Amino acid sequence: MAAERGPFREFDDSHDAESLRLARRVLRGLTLHMRHVVLAPGSRSAPIAYALAEAEQLGALTLHIRTDERSAAFTALGIARSTGEPAGVVTTSGTATGNLLPAVMEADMSGIPLVVITADRPELLHGTGANQTLWQQGMFSGRVRDELHLEQSDLKGGSLRLEPVSRDDMLAAETQAALLLKASTTMSSRSTCGPVHLNIGFADPLVPATGTPGAGTQRWARKRVIPPRERARLYRVAAARSVSPEQRSPSGQTAQSTAEAGEGSSTVRDPAVQGPGRVLFVMGDQAPPEAIEFASGLSHPMLAEPTSGARWTDLAPIQGYRLLLQSPPGTRAAELAAAVQRVVVAGRPTLTRPVQNLINREDVEVVQYAPRASPWHDSRLPRRVITGMEELAEFAGRPGIAWAQAWEEAGLQAQSTIDTVLREDDDAAGSLSSVRAAQFVAETVRTPLVLGSSSVVRDVDLAAALTRSLPGVTSREVTQRAVYALRGVSGIDGNVSAAAGVALAAGQRVTAMVGDLTFLHDTNALLIPATEQIPHLDIVVINDGGGAIFDQLEHGEVGRRSGQAPTVERLFGTPQTVDVEALADAYQHEYVFVEDLDELGRSLAYPNDRIGIRIIELRTDRSRLRELHARLLQAASL
Repeated sequence: MAAERGPFREFDDSHDAESLRLARRVLRGLTLHMRHVVLAPGSRSAPIAYALAEAEQLGALTLHIRTDERSAAFTALGIARSTGEPAGVVTTSGTATGNLLPAVMEADMSGIPLVVITADRPELLHGTGANQTLWQQGMFSGRVRDELHLEQSDLKGGSLRLEPVSRDDMLAAETQAALLLKASTTMSSRSTCGPVHLNIGFADPLVPATGTPGAGTQRWARKRVIPPRERARLYRVAAARSVSPEQRSPSGQTAQSTAEAGEGSSTVRDPAVQGPGRVLFVMGDQAPPEAIEFASGLSHPMLAEPTSGARWTDLAPIQGYRLLLQSPPGTRAAELAAAVQRVVVAGRPTLTRPVQNLINREDVEVVQYAPRASPWHDSRLPRRVITGMEELAEFAGRPGIAWAQAWEEAGLQAQSTIDTVLREDDDAAGSLSSVRAAQFVAETVRTPLVLGSSSVVRDVDLAAALTRSLPGVTSREVTQRAVYALRGVSGIDGNVSAAAGVALAAGQRVTAMVGDLTFLHDTNALLIPATEQIPHLDIVVINDGGGAIFDQLEHGEVGRRSGQAPTVERLFGTPQTVDVEALADAYQHEYVFVEDLDELGRSLAYPNDRIGIRIIELRTDRSRLRELHARLLQAASL
């Protein structure tokens, strides 16, 4: 008869408090792939906090401390969004856990691997009126890829083990934590990356035992394996190699021969709007890289949002596309838009109604290219989903040369119009508009850029030509100018904190450009404990004294009705008069006030010559914006 298997022990901390021992096993499972954890301090989460400090000393992870749980969660989300790897946030029990919900919602809809770790009171205290105790199990159900509750008292009953009896012991805390982490990064045709929730019921004592050697002297924390982003890149390379050039071009013809075949037909009068290959690619947030490569490689016209990853491409992104889609009948742009036969949507487009109108046209065949599951749609998506490169190539084919050239020329003309109108409008007003300021920052900044989720990202989408070359900027610097925004649920929650997370993960200076309300909504991001590394972050605050976006929506029209302006301003404009300089001074961060493009340019130059957080404020007048947008559309229609 075989002997019972003994514990598989790699280190000995049997002298220490049971809560600390459980916390260490959990972190051993998580640090296989998780390199950053943001902690919001609390008493019930103390075992995890002590274990995190030990793990950092052992070089297994980097620990960041924040006092506000919502800011902590968005900081972790920014880290995960930047790296593509799981990042954790830890809180104590009670209302602290509720502050994590906005970040969990964003991570859910954006497919970001956020690991939420909440400390809980033990089961025996629930239902007894114990302080700071509520039912936390399942509190994020429906928004997380998986959830796990570990109860310290289960160690005595044997349903949970500290010491595994094998390397794959399913009752071991370490194994269960590792499997939970895997759920946050699993990508397939049916599953997508996203947040996970680990709730741990800790019992007293919550502090390390005294008078005994600490576990921190032992190497208990694991080193990670190949990071998920690098592994995914290797998979993409392998997949791309498996698709031959003949498969990418179903007909086997070259672009030249395809175009010539169409242009030689006697029935075609205008090859741009009546020839073959009249396909547009709409690149939304986080568009699959292989779709961008395919479209740009064949010079398909692309309508690319700033966070799609396609806006930097040298070939094919159409500038000023929003104005082209809004052009009135009879214009060349309207003819091009009307001639569209097929649209390939890649990623999630959310910024403009003209794009949604294009996608919803009944006379246009539209598909969604989604090689992997997406967190933001299911079977109710009103367009066919294609998942493979062969199917994409068959649907899109090759663009007609005249078609691609016509869109490129129309985009260049639209961009020239935008530049002219913005310049003339500012000259007439004697000050910068928020649109021109956003355009300038997006085109000038030499660092990764995080855009606020409200007006700012839409202004960049409208006006910025991100492929313009900057004097003295190397090709390596161009590739570093990634653009981020929280487009999962598109809220202004935690935008500055997320930017700080991007900066911490990147290890370099990052620029955030936000509106005043987005900035004020997340001022706790400026509260960095004195013991912590300060992120290297420029925060450009476009301060128009309230909410500008609503004036561009239906509410702006209501506000122009007789007697309605005060009501609309109060309900939607939410005017504010906060002294941003005084706020920066209170948090002891550098402050710069700029009034024109020259000053703004100087403030953004030489990003590597400064450290810490710096707030750059530019004040604008939002009352000009509705008329400015009307002039842009009118000028583009001529």
